Amino acid sequence: MPWFKIDDGFTNSKPVLRLQRRVRTSAIGLWTLAGAWSAKELTDGFVPEYVIEELASTAAIAGHLVRCGLWEEAEEGWQFKGWEKYQPTREQIMEARDREAERKRKYRESQRRPSGTSTGRPEGHQQESEPPDPTRPDPTRTNIEEAKASSPEVEDRPDIDKVIQAFSDMLKGNDIKHKPGQTWRNSARLLIDRDGYTPEQILYVARFATADEFWKSNILSLPKLREKFEALKIKAQAQNNPQPQRMDHSARVRAKEADMLARFAASQEQPLLQIED
Repeated sequence: MPWFKIDDGFTNSKPVLRLQRRVRTSAIGLWTLAGAWSAKELTDGFVPEYVIEELASTAAIAGHLVRCGLWEEAEEGWQFKGWEKYQPTREQIMEARDREAERKRKYRESQRRPSGTSTGRPEGHQQESEPPDPTRPDPTRTNIEEAKASSPEVEDRPDIDKVIQAFSDMLKGNDIKHKPGQTWRNSARLLIDRDGYTPEQILYVARFATADEFWKSNILSLPKLREKFEALKIKAQAQNNPQPQRMDHSARVRAKEADMLARFAASQEQPLLQIED
């Protein structure tokens, strides 16, 4: 998880000293909390309007941050000034995570195969029972088969297949040319396994992206959808769409228990049958 970094000279910096003393603590409190939120959500310093309310602050306090030079106004929210100068960007963080995941994958692979072992046949030799290496695209294969063929190291996953096929159908509906491959499967896998979203939540955001007049011409692949996923969530909520939330196993269990208790309570409130004399 990335950190929100604050310089040790921030307290006496010019933007902070420009704030009126009566609002300085409130404004810097908002600035700090919003920075931590943006670092966690990977929005590159963008703070939507609803977050200000969630952080128990107001647009008036945000206005003080704009006037002192720490923030600037943005569409449907505010933007940290100089975020990329002082904080790691979403792109940098995702690249670092991917490098770490690849390093761990290679390590696990090396542990599964003892050093010095051989496959029992010369390098480059292919057994007769194995399918021949493809030399050109097969037009009869589905999008899922194309993606699997180009990423043999990704295990067979129905949830990944569902995301790939459904998103491909959305792009086809917009007449967008595309070719699912290894990067598609990796992006779908990371959205599910690392980012913690279900296929239904991913496709909910994808439907928003492929229907929005601006985003449908920019989100043309699953890697791009993952890159902009957090921003798309925010935009969807700004248009009064439910925001998909990560839900771990314990949260799902609690939700199920709450639903069962609610159903039981409702059943106890049913009136008893009255027998007339």
